[in-house]
Amino acid sequence: MSTALRRKRGTAMDNVQLVTSVPQEHKDLVFRMAKQAGISASEAMELILEQLRTDMQADGLPSWFDRKELPQALPIAKAS
Repeated sequence: MSTALRRKRGTAMDNVQLVTSVPQEHKDLVFRMAKQAGISASEAMELILEQLRTDMQADGLPSWFDRKELPQALPIAKAS
C-alpha cells in the first residue's frame, strides 16, 4: 500500500472543493500524473486548471475550444 501524498502545510488554506463527474479514464489520468509528479491529485488538478488559464482567449475560452459548437442566441424580433 502506498502512502497518500499531501501538500505542504498551509498551501491550500483558501481552496474550495470542486465536485464533478468525469469518465473513469480522465480521473485515472489525473491520478497517474499526480503520482508521477509526486504530488496530490488535488494539486495536480490545480496545475492542470492553471495551465488552462494561461491558454484563455479574450472570449473566455481556451484557444483549442471549438467555437462552432457554441449555442447561438435565438433571434428575437425588435420591439416596434
